[in-house]
Amino acid sequence: MKRKFFFFDIDGTLTDQNPGGKVLDSTYRTLKKLQENGHVVSIATGREYVSAAEFAKKANIANMITDGGNGLVVDHQLIHIHPLHREDALKVIDECNEKDVGICVMIDETRTWYSHNTRLYDHYKEKPYFTLTVNPWLDYHEIPQFFKIYAGLTAEEEDKITSIKETGIPYSRYSHGHIEIEPDDKYQGILDMLQYLGGNEEDVVVFGDGKNDIKMMKRAKISIAMGNAIEEVKAAATFTTKRNDEDGIEYACKHFGWID
Repeated sequence: MKRKFFFFDIDGTLTDQNPGGKVLDSTYRTLKKLQENGHVVSIATGREYVSAAEFAKKANIANMITDGGNGLVVDHQLIHIHPLHREDALKVIDECNEKDVGICVMIDETRTWYSHNTRLYDHYKEKPYFTLTVNPWLDYHEIPQFFKIYAGLTAEEEDKITSIKETGIPYSRYSHGHIEIEPDDKYQGILDMLQYLGGNEEDVVVFGDGKNDIKMMKRAKISIAMGNAIEEVKAAATFTTKRNDEDGIEYACKHFGWID
């Protein structure tokens, strides 16, 4: 059987919930069989590298596309993480500060967020899941790079920050109370992986369920939407499998004959 390059989203695809959740035994079993059959198995996630790496270690997956396509990990080694476009990021940060919208930023590969206040968390009453470092005198213009920006905006408030649409900077929503400004082109990361490993696009298989999977769904030769995926993902996919909590990954891989 010809070697395939498999790319799996984490939350809602490899796990049975989005966000978080657990990996089913059938999924662990499938990933192991795929690798034993000579296929290349990788994660393709919007998660930041530090969070994705913890998950990959538990799942015994050596390769990753992280940070929404901007991070590349091969054989457990971080190759690169490209930051957000700095000028666009600063436009959004400046407007949020002018309009008193709480923000924090991720500027390195550690589990640390940075902000000049705690307004983001005062706004939507959720506890930070990373360490929040607050510096009242923080000058965002002195920060050389931004990997993510968290802004305290509900869906009804998104239009408040006009620079988001004006710059076209990508963002996702995983919570009612905030958005995460982050890369959203996992397929570019897939191309980087193929170039690094010497693979071909015709051998790519992607699995996903959420908004930030749509671009890779549309471009991959074989794209598989989980049964629990949003309708836009299902419409873009070439095949829809069972739900993430109904052995969907194992079902699809058996359907196509990639495993017995």
